[in-house]
Amino acid sequence: MSNSELLAQLQQLSRAEKFQIIQFLTAELAKEEGISVGNEVAEIMHSLHTSNGAAEQLMQFLETEQKPPQNV
Repeated sequence: MSNSELLAQLQQLSRAEKFQIIQFLTAELAKEEGISVGNEVAEIMHSLHTSNGAAEQLMQFLETEQKPPQNV
């Protein structure tokens, strides 16, 4: 399946299905980067239904997870 075919099919999904796809892709990307996200992503994705700032919250979470720990 080509990207254009996939995108056309994604456009036909319901809002809830699109959120499920976003959650799945976020988890897959995190796994590829070696980031353990647990339930945090599920909670953030759930908040997308009620929060205008959820996308920003998700990006902040992912950026925080990628920062190396600082030795004090």
